[in-house]
Amino acid sequence: MSWKKTSIIITMGNDKYNKGKKSTTYNNIIENPTQEQIKMFSDGLLLLSDGDVFLGSEVIKHDELGAE
Repeated sequence: MSWKKTSIIITMGNDKYNKGKKSTTYNNIIENPTQEQIKMFSDGLLLLSDGDVFLGSEVIKHDELGAE
């Protein structure tokens, strides 16, 4: 099994969003992001937002299995 890619889903809250929250998927991040790296990334997104609040994240690791 070998690493193929890692994705992260960032969920932000804002009254402007449908149901008050919005989730965005970012692909091809580093293999094993740390909590500190995720916080820095979400802080950067908050700086670029229009009043969003960080609600959470989900890291998804994709591994590739070859046929034997």
